[in-house]
Amino acid sequence: MPLKMRGPLLVAVLCLAVGACPTEPQGEPFVTGADFVLVGGTLIDGTGAGPLADAAVVIRADKVVFAGRRSRVTISPGADTLNVGGATILPGFIDAHVHGAYSATTLSAWARAGVTTVRDEGIQQAGAVLRNLIALRDTAWSAPGYARLVSAGWMITAPGGYGRLYVSTAAEARQRVNEELDDGADLIKVAVEDGTTVQNSLPVLSTEALLAAVATAHARGRRVSAHITDARFLQTVVDAGVDDAAHVTWDPVPDALFRQMIARHIPLVPTLTVFEPGGALAPGQANLRRFLQLGGTVALGDDYGGLPASQNPHFQLGMPMPEILWMAEAGMTPMQILVAATRNAAHVCGLEAELGTLEAGKTADVLVVNGDPLRDLNALLNVRLVIHRGVVIRN
Repeated sequence: MPLKMRGPLLVAVLCLAVGACPTEPQGEPFVTGADFVLVGGTLIDGTGAGPLADAAVVIRADKVVFAGRRSRVTISPGADTLNVGGATILPGFIDAHVHGAYSATTLSAWARAGVTTVRDEGIQQAGAVLRNLIALRDTAWSAPGYARLVSAGWMITAPGGYGRLYVSTAAEARQRVNEELDDGADLIKVAVEDGTTVQNSLPVLSTEALLAAVATAHARGRRVSAHITDARFLQTVVDAGVDDAAHVTWDPVPDALFRQMIARHIPLVPTLTVFEPGGALAPGQANLRRFLQLGGTVALGDDYGGLPASQNPHFQLGMPMPEILWMAEAGMTPMQILVAATRNAAHVCGLEAELGTLEAGKTADVLVVNGDPLRDLNALLNVRLVIHRGVVIRN
C-alpha cells in the first residue's frame, strides 16, 4: 500500500489489527502517515477507560490517527518521535465556564497550561461588540498558541436583571437569540437569577421569554447554558429544556430534580471556586456529591473572572486547580475529574465529535504531564508538553 508523502516529518506507521482496538481498523493491516508520535507514556484517553501503560499517540496534521498500545504500531526509523516515558498523556483540558476570554493574554495562558479550549459564558466588557470579538477570535487569536474560544455571547436576562442583554417578551427573546447567533455566538446563555444570597430583588427572566430563547436556539441547532444559583430556579431552567446548568446551587436540591436532570441528560458545571468567598462552598459540594451519587454528568468549569480578583484570590489563569481539588473534596475520583475536564466538558461545549478524547479522528489537542494525576492531581501543574491542533506549543 503506497504512502502519501507529506514532507520531512512523515513517518510510516504500521498498525497490526490484533483483537479489538477502537482506533484501529479490523482485519487487514494498514499503513498511514504521521507528523508526530508520542511513545512511552501512560495514556488516559478521556473516555473513562483505565490508564494504558507504554502507549503511543500518532498525529497527522491536526488529527489523532492512533492512540493505544505502542506494541500495535511499528514506527519507521527517523520518525519525529518523542519518548515521554514516566509521563501521562491526556486530552487537552477544557474549562467550560470562564469570563474574560476575549484576550490574547488569557487565551495564551490557558493554552500553555494545557487548557486548550475555554467556553466564555458571558461577555463582561461594557460596550463590546460581539461580532467584532468573534472576528478577533477567528483571525488574531486563531493560531494554535491560543486556546480555542467557545462563545456564549452576552448573557440574556430580564431588563435590570442579572446579565447584560435584556429581553422583556418572547418576541424580543427570539430576536436577541437570532442576533447573537448571527453575530457568531456558538451557544446561548440565559440567566434566571434574582440576585445573590444577600440580595434577592433583581428582576427575573419571564417563563415565556425563557422558553422562547431555548426554542429558538434549539431550532438552530445550538445549545443553551443556564445561569442559576438556587434550587427553585434550577427547576425553572430544567423545565424549560436547557442543555446544562452553569452553576451548582448554594441551597439543597431535591433528589427528584437531580433525577430529572439526569433523565434529560443535563450536565452540571459546578463552579465551586466562585462559591468559596461567599461561604457557599460546602453546600455546593454537598449538592455535587449527591448529583454524582445519583448518576449525574459533571463538566469542569470554575467561573474564572466571575468575580473580580480582589474578591476571589482562588481564580487561577491556566489550570483551574482550586476547582479540581474542591471537586475531589466533594467526592469525585481523579478519573471522574479527568473525564469532567475532557469528554464531558467537550460535550457541554457542543464539541464532543471533535474534542475531549484521544481517539482516531479527533483533533490533536494533547496535554502531557510528568507524574500520575490519578495518584496526585497536582501532577496536572507539572506540564511537560502541550499540543494544540496538532502543533507543539509547549515542550
